[in-house]
Order: sequence, then C-alpha cells, then structure tokens
Amino acid sequence: MGRGTLTPQEEALKKEISRNIRNLIKKLGISQAEFSRRTSIPPTTLSGYVKEVTRPNSGNIQKMADAFGILKSEIDPSFKEGYSLSEWKNDKIIDKEDTTIDKITSITNKLTSSRQEKVLDYAEEQLKEQEKITSLYKNEKVYTEDDLDRMARKAVAFGGGELTDSDLEFLKDYLRNNTDKIKEE
Repeated sequence: MGRGTLTPQEEALKKEISRNIRNLIKKLGISQAEFSRRTSIPPTTLSGYVKEVTRPNSGNIQKMADAFGILKSEIDPSFKEGYSLSEWKNDKIIDKEDTTIDKITSITNKLTSSRQEKVLDYAEEQLKEQEKITSLYKNEKVYTEDDLDRMARKAVAFGGGELTDSDLEFLKDYLRNNTDKIKEE
C-alpha cells in the first residue's frame, strides 16, 4: 500500500475497518494490548489501525481473522465476494450515519473559538482520565496471598464496621478469581 493520498472511498474503507477492529476488541472484552499480543501485530501498528491512521495490509487482516476465528470480511469489507470499492462507498455515503467523531467535528466547526477551546479542554480531561484507568490495568505488580489478605483486611463492612471472617474470605476469593496477577505460593 503506497503512502499517497487515499481516495474518499479508500478513506471510508479505512474508517470502516477501524470501526470493525474497535468493535471486535469491545465485543471480546479485551484490551488493545491483549488484542495485539494475540494477533502478533505490534501495538503501535494496531494503534494506527484503531485511530484510522493506517489501513491494515491483507497479512494483518488474516492474522486478526485467524486469531479470533472470524472471516476476513468481518474486519475488512473488501474481502466480501463481489466487493467493489466505488459501489460500496457510494452506497455507504447515502446509507451510513455519521460516526461519532464526524458528528463532534461537525458541531465543533460551528462553535466560536472560545467554545471550541472548552470542547478541547473537556476532551483532554477525558483522555487523562482514560489514561489513568488504562494505567491501572497495565500495573504489572503480581500480588501474593499475603497481599490479598492485607488488602481484604483494609476493607470495611457496610456502615463502617469490621468484616467478618467469612466476608474476608469471600473478598479474597473474589479478588483471586477476578485478577490474573495473583502469584500462587
């Protein structure tokens, strides 16, 4: 794939592929990093696909399809039988609702500069919050049973009282079963 300017149809296809990848990640309930690991596609390359910067080559479309047991056409519509880029996009232009980012851009373009700054500030706040949440998931600490015990004992029962022994065991079981970062002793 060259680095030249894409036609409007190619741009639309790139957006559709990106949307399909994002939807697949969401449907699977996994992180982008886990998706990257399972497909052996470098994180920066995958990020380019998700952010609509680049369009995946057919080899990476195949890796995604193979990794998740789906058809290539579920990611890239150009793999559908009888596909025609010009026909597909012309139909999509008429039938397809604007994407969220298109709607945001359209509305923002109509705002005054000071209101656009407010939208930008809000978007930056949201991104920072998202990055904080993401960094929690990237925590590489592995917890021992002693760590679990300490964390559970810091919890308090409803109303501020101490947890019973059975509550503590329930909480530790919950933590143990809902994280993959517990080291077996």
